[in-house]
Amino acid sequence: MNDLGWLFNRGTLTFIAGGLGVTLELAAVAIAVSFVAGVLLALGRLSRFRPLSIVATLYIEGMRALPVLLVIFFAYFALPRIIGVKLEPFTAGAIALSAFTAALVAEIVRAGILAVPKGLIEAAQSQGFSGAQILRIITLPIALRQMMPALVAQFVTLLKDTSLTAVIGILELTRRGQLVFAQPPFQPIPVFALIALIYFTANFSLGQLGRRLETRTL
Repeated sequence: MNDLGWLFNRGTLTFIAGGLGVTLELAAVAIAVSFVAGVLLALGRLSRFRPLSIVATLYIEGMRALPVLLVIFFAYFALPRIIGVKLEPFTAGAIALSAFTAALVAEIVRAGILAVPKGLIEAAQSQGFSGAQILRIITLPIALRQMMPALVAQFVTLLKDTSLTAVIGILELTRRGQLVFAQPPFQPIPVFALIALIYFTANFSLGQLGRRLETRTL
């Protein structure tokens, strides 16, 4: 184990770096989609239009009750049969992670919106602002500041959850680590120590980015 040349060589590191690229790409897509979908779901749940509120609530509570691995299996094996279109593993993984995380983001956004002081909203209404203007200018900016720490924590969890997509054949970071230690000299400890360090660096960087964004919204 003293000689780690088999691990720290150009070919192996390039292979692992490719897995990191897949992980980051999958996480980026899921973060973007789940944030937009989460905001829409939160607004739907808070809507005074009861049918919309019921549908959004059922989706959020239903998805939160499921294990993310089951959602991944559904997106890859069942969803193509429903829509009649074969999905590539990456596409199915992105759909599953986005759909699952959107429900969690929706609750974070809803809590942030409800935390906005009612006095500010009433003051804006008295000034003649429309509901859409109040939401865009007052409610969402203040709510974003409130929910930023929780959002960052959720997106860090999402980045780690990308490792679960290995079960449908996505060659993300963890899966590539498995493939590396499955080759001679069959040493998992150095491989997964390196993978763990990469995950820590990526998640720590995401956390720092979240703190900077939180500071800018103050």
